[in-house]
Amino acid sequence: MNDLRYSVRTLSRMRGIAAVAIATLAVGIAATTTMFSAAYAALLRPLPFADPDRLVLLFTTHTTPGEGLVLSRWSRPLIDTLVASITSYESIASFTPSLVSLSGGNGDPEQIDGEVVSPEYFATLRVAAVIGRTFLSAEDGATGDAPVAVLSDRLWRRRYGADPALVGRTVRINDVSLTVVGIMPEGFSGLSDKSEIWIPRAMAPRLVYAEYLTTPQRFIAIVARLKRGVTLEQANAELATASAAFPVPEGAVETRWGAVAQRIGEARVDPTLRRSVLLLLAAAACVLLITCANVAGLLLARGRMRRRELAVRMAIGSGRARIVRQLLIESLVLAAAAGACGTALAIRGVEVFARYAPAVLWTGRVTISPFSAPTLDARALFFALAVTFATSVLCGLAPALDTARTQLTHALKEDARTGGARRRVFRALVVTEIALAVLLLAAAGLLLDSFAGMQRLRQGFRSDGVLTFWVRPPTSKYRVTEGPAILERLLTSVEQVQGVESAAVNRCTPFTGCSRTILSFTDRPNDPRSAPVVGRHYVSADYFKTLGIPLLAGRTLTSRDRPGRPPVTVVSESAARRFWPGESPLGKRVWFGSTTGPFADPAQAVEIVGVVGDVKYEAVDWPNSTGRPEFYTSYLQFSFPDTMMIVKTRGAAASLVPAMRRAVASVDPALPIYDVLTLDDRIAGALSRPRFNAALVAGFAAAALLIAALGVYGMLSYSVSSRLREIGVRLALGAAPQRIVRFVVAEGLRLAVIGVAIGLFAALAAGRVTRSLVVDVSPSDPRILAAVTTVMLVVACLAAWLPARRASAVDPMVVLRQE
Repeated sequence: MNDLRYSVRTLSRMRGIAAVAIATLAVGIAATTTMFSAAYAALLRPLPFADPDRLVLLFTTHTTPGEGLVLSRWSRPLIDTLVASITSYESIASFTPSLVSLSGGNGDPEQIDGEVVSPEYFATLRVAAVIGRTFLSAEDGATGDAPVAVLSDRLWRRRYGADPALVGRTVRINDVSLTVVGIMPEGFSGLSDKSEIWIPRAMAPRLVYAEYLTTPQRFIAIVARLKRGVTLEQANAELATASAAFPVPEGAVETRWGAVAQRIGEARVDPTLRRSVLLLLAAAACVLLITCANVAGLLLARGRMRRRELAVRMAIGSGRARIVRQLLIESLVLAAAAGACGTALAIRGVEVFARYAPAVLWTGRVTISPFSAPTLDARALFFALAVTFATSVLCGLAPALDTARTQLTHALKEDARTGGARRRVFRALVVTEIALAVLLLAAAGLLLDSFAGMQRLRQGFRSDGVLTFWVRPPTSKYRVTEGPAILERLLTSVEQVQGVESAAVNRCTPFTGCSRTILSFTDRPNDPRSAPVVGRHYVSADYFKTLGIPLLAGRTLTSRDRPGRPPVTVVSESAARRFWPGESPLGKRVWFGSTTGPFADPAQAVEIVGVVGDVKYEAVDWPNSTGRPEFYTSYLQFSFPDTMMIVKTRGAAASLVPAMRRAVASVDPALPIYDVLTLDDRIAGALSRPRFNAALVAGFAAAALLIAALGVYGMLSYSVSSRLREIGVRLALGAAPQRIVRFVVAEGLRLAVIGVAIGLFAALAAGRVTRSLVVDVSPSDPRILAAVTTVMLVVACLAAWLPARRASAVDPMVVLRQE
C-alpha cells in the first residue's frame, strides 16, 4: 500500500508525462476492447439456444476439380431418405428462410421475413411458445392441411399491439388465411436471426413454392441435435455411409457427392467475415502495441531524470527488487487510469461501431445469420482488465529492467551526459513503433487501393435518378406461368406514374450478384465438365434504356419478344469477345443450364439478336468479374414472378416511393413493395464492407503514424538532451548549426529506415491474410509499398527536424559553463 501511495505521489509530480501516457494508452485500450467486443459478437458468442454445442447443420457436399468442396442444402425427398438412414441425432428439423406478404388487420400490406419449418424445428432448438403452442406432427401431412402460423414477439407487438386474443384468429399470408396458434418468446427470431413468422412446411406449396415438397432442387436447410455421447466425428462417419446411397443429381459429371455435419458455431460464420473482423482486431492490437512502446519510451526518459534519486534510495538500503517493484507499480497505476478511461471510451466506441458498422460486414453465405450486436459485456470488461494489466507490464518492463542493471556507484556519479545503453533501448522501441506503423499503413493502402478500384468499376451504366424495389406476387395467387403477365401489368401501371421516364425489371442490379448458369452451344461440341458459367438475366424491353447500357450491335429486346415468338437473347460485349472472337455473334444459338429450366436443351435454344456494353453485376469482392459474360432474355418469354422493378425518374427518385406503392396497389391491393432503395444507395450498400474495412484500418494507421512520429520526436529529444555537452563542444570547435541539424535528422532517418524495412517485411509476410480481403490488388504492389515508405520517411524527417533545430540553437558557452 505504501508503494501504491508513493507511486501516486510520484506520478502527480510528473503530471504532463502522466497525462500524455494515460491518454495515449487509453486510445489503444479503447480501440482493442471495441474490436474485441465486435469479434466476440461475430465469431464467438454462443447462439441463444439450450446446449448449442450439440446443435449442428447438415449439408450435402459435392467435390469437383474446378470448385473443390462445395456445401449445399437438401431437397424434401432427400431429407426423407436421410432421416430413414441415420441414428446419431435426437431430432432433425428442416427450415427454409422465405419472404412472405402480410396483409389485412392493422396497417398496409408489408413484406416480412419468415421460415418454413418442419414440426420438429422448435423442439430441436428447445424453445417453446409463450402463448399458445408450436406445430404438431399432425400438421405435417398433406399439402394445405395445416393453415396455421406461429408469430414472433416482435411482429405480435409491432403489428397487433401485443393482443393475447390474436391466438386463434387468422392472418393473411400471401393472400391465404392462416390461424395463429402461438407466440414465440421475446428475442427469438429463428436460425435466420430475422424471422417474424413460422409456417409449417405442409403449407409451403400453397404459400411459397408449388413444388417445395417434391422438387429435387436443393434449397432446404437442416438443423439437428446430436444425441448425448455422440461425437461430431461419429455423426459424420455415419453421414458418409448414408450419403453413399443418395441419388446423384441428374446432369452431375465427374463429381463426388456426400454429406457433412458442422456445429452451428462454425457454420454460421462466413470466412470473409472472419477475416474482416480478425484484420480489424489485429489493426487495433497494433495500435495498442505502438502506444505501449511509446509510453515505455516516456517512462524510460523519465527514469533517466530519476536515476540519481533511485540510486540514493538504493544507497540507503532499498533493494533492487523493491525499486523494480516500485517502477512496475507506477506503470500499473498509469495503465489502470488509462484502462478506466479506455473502457469509458470503449463503451462509446461499441455503440458507434454497432450503429455504423454496415450489416453487410456480418452477412454470411450460409443459413445462420452471424450478426449479433457487439456489447461491452462481462467478457469484454475482463478483456479490458487483462489488456490493462498486460499494458502495465509492457510499459514498465523496459524502465524496470534498465534500473535493475544500474550499478550504484555509476548512478551516483552519472549525469545527463551518459546513458548509451538506455538510448539503445529507446531506439529499439522507436524502431518497433515505426515497423508496426508501416505494417498498418501497408494494410490500409491495400484496402484503400482495392476500394478505389471497386469505385472505378461503376461504368457502363447510369445510376442517377433510378429507384429500385422488389415485388413478390405470391404463388398461392399467381402460378409461375402467370409471372410474365402480372409483371407486365405492374410495369404498365408504374410507367404511367407522373415523373417516370421508363421502367424495367431484372432480378438484380449492378454490384449485387446475379443468377448464374452454364452455357451450351448448338454449333460446337459441349463438354459439361468445362461448360462456361455466365450471368443470366430476365429483363424487360426498356431495361437497357433505363440504365443507359449502350447497344453495340444488333437490337435490344422488344415487347414483341413474348411466348409464341422465337426465343431470343442479348449478350454482353465480353460474351461476344470470349465465345465468338473475330466474328459477329448475331444469329448464333445457345442454350442454358443442364436438363431443367427455361431454354435448357437444344430444342429451346435462343438466338442472339444484339450485343450491349459490359456491366459489373457480381458482388464487389469477386475479383476480375467486370468482363463476365452476361446473357439477357425477355421476361415475357420466361420470368419468375418475384423480381425487382427498376424505375428511371425525372426528379428525385425517393420522392416517388408513395406513388410506386399506389401504382402496385392498383394492380393488386394485397401486394406490397419492399427493399425500396435508389440504385445509388443499393450500390453504396454493396460497397459498404470494403469501404468500412478500409476506413477503419486507415484510421488505425493514421493513429499509428502519429504515435510513431511522436516516438521519433521523443527519442531524438531525449538523445539531444543527454548529449548537450557533446553538441556544445562540436559547436565550440566550429561545427556549423546546419551540420548539427543533419546529424540529428540522420539519426532519426537511420531508425526510420530500419523500422520501415522490418515493417515492409512484416507486410509481405501478412499478405496471405490481406490478399483475401482485396480485389485485383497484390499485397506486394510496389506502388503501395513505395508510397508507404515515402510517407513514413517524410514523417520521420519532420519529427526529427524539431529536436534537430533545438540542438543547432544550443549556446556552447552556456552548456560548457554548466559543466
